[in-house]
Amino acid sequence: MSSPPTDPQAQVQELRRQLQSLLEAATANERKLDRFDALERRLMAVGSMEELVHLLLIDCCADFGLDAAELWLLDPEEELRRALPALPMVKAPRLLDHHGPLKDLFGAARSTRLVGPADAPLLAKAFGEGTPVRSAALLPLIRQGLLIGSLHFGAHDPERYDAASGTKFLDRLAAIAAIAIESMLNRERLRRAGMTDGLTGVHNRRYFDHRSLIEFSQAVRHRYPLACLFLDIDHFKAINDGHGHPTGDEVLRQVGGLIQRSLRTGDLAARYGGEEFVVLLPRTDLAGACEVAERIRLMVQDAPFVTPEGGTVNATLSAGLAMLPAGATSFAELLNAADRALYDAKRAGRNRTVADSLGAAQAADS
Repeated sequence: MSSPPTDPQAQVQELRRQLQSLLEAATANERKLDRFDALERRLMAVGSMEELVHLLLIDCCADFGLDAAELWLLDPEEELRRALPALPMVKAPRLLDHHGPLKDLFGAARSTRLVGPADAPLLAKAFGEGTPVRSAALLPLIRQGLLIGSLHFGAHDPERYDAASGTKFLDRLAAIAAIAIESMLNRERLRRAGMTDGLTGVHNRRYFDHRSLIEFSQAVRHRYPLACLFLDIDHFKAINDGHGHPTGDEVLRQVGGLIQRSLRTGDLAARYGGEEFVVLLPRTDLAGACEVAERIRLMVQDAPFVTPEGGTVNATLSAGLAMLPAGATSFAELLNAADRALYDAKRAGRNRTVADSLGAAQAADS
């Protein structure tokens, strides 16, 4: 360590240099504080999950000169999986089924970690194998004492995040981000509660009545095919009477899940009433609609439905299919045609798909 200069003039120059260095550090910290403050304000004002994810993963990289950013969110109930697929995201978060990956990063400490080249295995976990990131800040996202995810900022510069540096700004950012994420999740829950059937998790009749008019209008305007399926669980009263209403509810819940898993993004499924479901398939021709209906029917036929007591019960369903008639002036025409086809399927012996004859003939002619 060098001795301080003894010459008075040299001492003055050294003091000026130290003062200048302190001023520059203070100015840099002030700029950093301003950027963090602006980011926090934007986080608290976001209006959608899409905007929130874009802010954390795209805008943060630009604003803070980062080379990489990752967002992990715990999603054991698949709430985010249902909310995010339709969003046009440049970069999506990683959704976790369990806490395992988060425990690998934070252990029991659950505090911000600054890691460098010596922690290459940890960097690989946070950013993927072969990552060029050489230093990173790993921020745990905690709400009400629960770890709900993590936010990772990475840099190619191995000294960008020094383990000896303070984490005050990063800790505050993590707290604000966790609040914003929880707020978006709660907003999504409220939104879904207003348009989702509480038992089966598919859309409810109210949402279907609204969305179906939009799909009908689009199909008529752009002249693309629109298929409608009516699906009804066969002998559902016998399931309730023979096994109890809790078992009937489980069958309904599981059938709703099978229907949802059989559809594409953009298709619409809803519980229409009782044991009846309705499905809209935009831009789907007769052959494609028949394929979807049969896929759902066979999945239900082959599924062992688990009862609340741990046993199993079998079920089948009947499907009525209709295509939007040429020259249709209301959505009710399509809905009524699918309902007629469902009645024909029931009358013909159940556990089958029947297409409305008028709609099928028009589809074949077009």
